[in-house]
Amino acid sequence: MIHSAGNEPLLDQPTPGDWESLLPDVIDLANPPVGAFDAFAALLAGESGLPYAMVNWFGVMPDQQLFVGLYNPVGTDLPQADRTMPELTHGWCPDVVENRRTLILNDTLAYAQFATNPVIDEFGIRTYQGSPLIDPRTDQVWGTICGIGPNPRPRSVGRPSRAFMEHHRDLLVKAVQERTRIP
Repeated sequence: MIHSAGNEPLLDQPTPGDWESLLPDVIDLANPPVGAFDAFAALLAGESGLPYAMVNWFGVMPDQQLFVGLYNPVGTDLPQADRTMPELTHGWCPDVVENRRTLILNDTLAYAQFATNPVIDEFGIRTYQGSPLIDPRTDQVWGTICGIGPNPRPRSVGRPSRAFMEHHRDLLVKAVQERTRIP
């Protein structure tokens, strides 16, 4: 969920940087490294120009979305996101996980199948871009990376946004893959 701007963020926001150095040598997928993923989300937000970015990990909390990486806007009146979204019907990451493909919505209201999502009315989200995190060894979907914002974007940024998200998705998948063991 997202709270009003008057509430403090859950954790101090990291500064974008070398997020990979924050990853442990071995990653337990049931207990992802929040600090490293927060730094990755900060990098994603900074480079995408969107005020929010998340690493959304599915399966750790049943029937909920868990943002193990979270970047909230700083110094604005925009609301702050929590680490969890208690509904799998909120947002567009569940669709990305289910369909296993990158989704770019430059204007969430321009797509009939996505325009009724509660996040639009409740939080004013008009831009979404997300890409699935899929373990190439097991074909398991871990979750997504995504960026969201309150302002629609021109259609012309669609293809560059897709390439951007897929590049960053690949960076994160590779780094996690190198540090996990398959039983």
